Amino acid sequence: MNFIRRISGIIILCELILIIGLPRLPDLDRFVTPDERLWLERSGWFYYALAHRDFSATFQQSHPGVTVMWAGLTGYVKVYPRYQENFEEKNRPVGLGTLAQRDYAMPLRILIESRRTMVLLHMLALGFGFLFARRLFGTIPALVGFLLIAFDPFHIALSRVLHLDGLLADFMLLSLLAFLAYLEDNRNLTLVISGAAAGLAWLTKSPGLFLIPLIGLLILFNHLRSKNNPGGVEWRKSIPQILKVATIWGAVGLLVFFIFWPAMWVDPIGSIVRVVESAIGYAEAGHESAVFFNGKIYANGEIPDISFYPINFLWRTTPVILLGLVALFVSFIYNVLVLRSGGKVRALNPNLLGETQTDVENTQQDWERQIWILAKLLFFAIAFAALMSLGLKKFDRYIMASIVVMDLMAGVGLAWLATWVEQIIRKKWGRILSAAILLSTITFQAVLAWSVFPYYFSYYNPLMGGGRQAVEVMQIGWGEGLDEAARYINSKPNSEKLRVMSWYGTGSFSYLSKSQVIGLEDSYSGSIDNWAQFNKSDYIVIYIHEWQRNLPAEVLERLRNQTPEYSVWINGLEYVRVYKLR
Repeated sequence: MNFIRRISGIIILCELILIIGLPRLPDLDRFVTPDERLWLERSGWFYYALAHRDFSATFQQSHPGVTVMWAGLTGYVKVYPRYQENFEEKNRPVGLGTLAQRDYAMPLRILIESRRTMVLLHMLALGFGFLFARRLFGTIPALVGFLLIAFDPFHIALSRVLHLDGLLADFMLLSLLAFLAYLEDNRNLTLVISGAAAGLAWLTKSPGLFLIPLIGLLILFNHLRSKNNPGGVEWRKSIPQILKVATIWGAVGLLVFFIFWPAMWVDPIGSIVRVVESAIGYAEAGHESAVFFNGKIYANGEIPDISFYPINFLWRTTPVILLGLVALFVSFIYNVLVLRSGGKVRALNPNLLGETQTDVENTQQDWERQIWILAKLLFFAIAFAALMSLGLKKFDRYIMASIVVMDLMAGVGLAWLATWVEQIIRKKWGRILSAAILLSTITFQAVLAWSVFPYYFSYYNPLMGGGRQAVEVMQIGWGEGLDEAARYINSKPNSEKLRVMSWYGTGSFSYLSKSQVIGLEDSYSGSIDNWAQFNKSDYIVIYIHEWQRNLPAEVLERLRNQTPEYSVWINGLEYVRVYKLR
């Protein structure tokens, strides 16, 4: 029986990993997000620095984004491995712009391969995370939770691009779940995996350092609640064990941080100091240009509004997630009331693999154990979002780590709801209805995601009004739609001779355009003469959050009475306007 259960478990894990990849791998060439140009360029410099053993130059950004640059490096190795042999000046490789002059599609081809590596990293991180969630909650609750993550539109969007926040979220989730599992089973391997995942999170983005105080609090809280430490004497005796756990976890994380970032080999202290100092600087500074939120334009890029992340969560989540969270809350209140009246809690741990109800009998103690685990997950989600709220620079993607935890909790809530239904109705019909609840909710989540394929960033919660209402509240647009504008102009005769001004001209537009592209955003920063370029251009491409933020104001005013030659609409919203200038 144990052998069959292990084989079934392996099959479920493999199927889950494939399902995670299903909405993420197709059509990776459709559009390019703004920051991917930067990370692809940094990945090239990272590759060049490694090839020339200039390890200090692997410090490309203080985020630090090392895991992302390793993924980007694979794109260069697969598409243009000789990149590290080309340089424009001493210790400086050729830029992507030079590559694009040789072959305009070269940067996009490198990016596509880099994205495939990123998707693979997400698949593996979530697959391992599921294994630990299964230990904590049982197979079905964990499976439902990770299927909700697999089909979360916002998570899909972030996990298909060469960017930081989605990968940070998955590594933090893996580290947290593994550590919670360690507190249950005390397996050293589990502790090591948690520490390793934490190290990968730190390598990805500095907010991953939040795991350090969090794990410390979990260790202390676990010992305070332990029945083996009721008094001060016993508490003092447990201090060596507390220090041992913290040391092993931190040492493993630091070892991973050291091994995978060559800058640490030559300047470990300096590298860490720069990361920490920059993290503080990012929190204190706003965005470099104006941002739009809740009907207001913040010209200095700073958003002090503490409602930013709660509002963003509601817009970015799905009705299924909200239903699961409500079910979780209702089941908790119900069982608390039952316990107070002297009753017994309902079984809350449905499983696959043929276990009988006797095998998974949930006592009051087991229910309390799961509630405490969920409370720790909820604390992480709220505390991390609160930490992000302290910064004046705010974007919805910054709380992806909180969102994936809420998705998992919603999955547990839906599984509990299905168990309740089965117990209340009983017999065959109860089981059928229970299965129908889970299948229908997961299917609905998947339908919501596929409805916006391949522009997953364009999803907004239909309960909040969808994209048509989101445009009044959220700053819209990650570059999707600019690809269609580029293809439209590419279809013009002699398109390679046309001059086109476009917001996100370098990257989002140029990676797909055969034309001579001028970045309109450069005019806002003053790095080009706006009107000189405007008068020389054949087309100008205006993006949705330009008119949301009214910038560049003088360009929008000049185009106000003109009719676009072509517009790109996505999910009922106009994203791009293409104007013919001459």
